[in-house]
Amino acid sequence: MSDATIDGLSPGELATVVELQQIELKRLLGEQKRLNDRIDQLLRLQEREQVLRQQMQAALDRLAEQRAAAGADRPSALPSPQLERRLHRTEARFKALQSAVGLLVDLIERTSDDDPPHGPPESGGGHVRVFAPGAPETQI
Repeated sequence: MSDATIDGLSPGELATVVELQQIELKRLLGEQKRLNDRIDQLLRLQEREQVLRQQMQAALDRLAEQRAAAGADRPSALPSPQLERRLHRTEARFKALQSAVGLLVDLIERTSDDDPPHGPPESGGGHVRVFAPGAPETQI
């Protein structure tokens, strides 16, 4: 608003304008808080994924070293069935984790796109399906 517009308002109208601006500011601050919370959540998920990837890589390195050591003892021997099972379980866990993280990110993005502009619905939000990375292990 320009100074001329402000000068032309009555005290009651000016108070209404100030009140509306305060309401809008509070709404925008709430939206900013929600956005920051989602960013924090995604950063925590990314950090957890990185830790799990590092753990999986370390486990694969140990398995490769064990296989190399076993191969040095028995050059013509095939890998042990136990080693094969562990490798398959590790790969299945990684695929399940990768899929679950992808689905979670998609859900968060869809939820943020579907949210009305003035805050979450009064119903309390949506539902999230939880995928257990250990589930494929039981199928192998």
